[in-house]
Amino acid sequence: MRLLPLFVFWWLWFLNFFTRSSLSPILPLIEDTLSLSHGEAGGLITSYSVGYAATMLIAGRFVSAWGYKRTVVAGITGIGIILIALQWAEHYVAFHVLSLLLGLASGAYMPSIVSIITETYDHPQWGKAIGLHDSAASVAIFLAPILIAFGVQFLPWKRILLLVGIACLILPLFFWKVSTEPTPKVSHLGSHYLNLFRRRPIWIMALLCILSSASYMGVYSMLPLYLIKERGMEYSFANNLFGISRVGGIAVQIFIGFLTDRYGYRRILMLSLLTTGLSTLSLSIAPTFSLLLIALFLQAALSLAFFPVALAAIARLTSPEERSMGIGAIISSGVIFGMGSAPLLLGIVADHFSFQTGILWMGILTTFSSFMARYLNQD
Repeated sequence: MRLLPLFVFWWLWFLNFFTRSSLSPILPLIEDTLSLSHGEAGGLITSYSVGYAATMLIAGRFVSAWGYKRTVVAGITGIGIILIALQWAEHYVAFHVLSLLLGLASGAYMPSIVSIITETYDHPQWGKAIGLHDSAASVAIFLAPILIAFGVQFLPWKRILLLVGIACLILPLFFWKVSTEPTPKVSHLGSHYLNLFRRRPIWIMALLCILSSASYMGVYSMLPLYLIKERGMEYSFANNLFGISRVGGIAVQIFIGFLTDRYGYRRILMLSLLTTGLSTLSLSIAPTFSLLLIALFLQAALSLAFFPVALAAIARLTSPEERSMGIGAIISSGVIFGMGSAPLLLGIVADHFSFQTGILWMGILTTFSSFMARYLNQD
């Protein structure tokens, strides 16, 4: 397996996901500065998710015409420019607009990179390559709260994101040198989209992605608020605990790729959804700090297992010319209806009831969704 391309891809995905992951530990600061409700703060995540999903859908259909490498470079460069522009944002509307634009730039990456990875590596290595690549998300989730909590002691949080933005302008130069452009396929895009959505596995994967995204990034987005506002933790302690609890996900995302190649995506999808749902449920009902700590570590690690398996499953359920469209359609569904809607809904539920109530129902729904994985097939 060639390691240099995967190393560069890993860093691109790390920067992309670090930007997204940084929104969660920063959200309490924005909420206090702008005097926002929990629902209004969660709405910023929704704006990001709407932009992310829109680009995923568009890029999934047209990336083969635009060029896979060009799309990746445009997206990462766009993130850098927006993070620089964020330095002058002062009002709630400005944060909404920049969150939307940040989502638009970030969403260009995934439909393109999976096709580049499957072009670079042989079929038997897809699970391992995608799992190793996706471990960058785990590292970003682990480091973002810790680095933000540490960094704000010395710099304004906007300056921390400025440094990330500068890195986003530099790294695409290395990506362009080491990456390989997938061979373009001649296809009728409209008919392929229709054929794609006529197939039951695509709808099942979209629903599973929605619920898993809600339990993963949806809950992740609001956890700092939950720990600080509802569990009464101090800001730095909550974010350090929040970040450290993510460390188990790094090993899970690497290991899950090997399990997928060995046992098949159906079994591993079912297992990942079941454990994600149960651990999310336990996060809401933990009565003591010790049990809450255990639940945090379990939920953080287990909720990450779904996504490398899902990407490998989509790669196997679609033909090469459909792959970017399939990834764009399925992941964008998870982003807008799972990752995007969940923070808003959790915030609204918290304003009227509690965060615990919203997280409880999120865990129940995800647990029951695991049984749908058995209906996936290759037709």
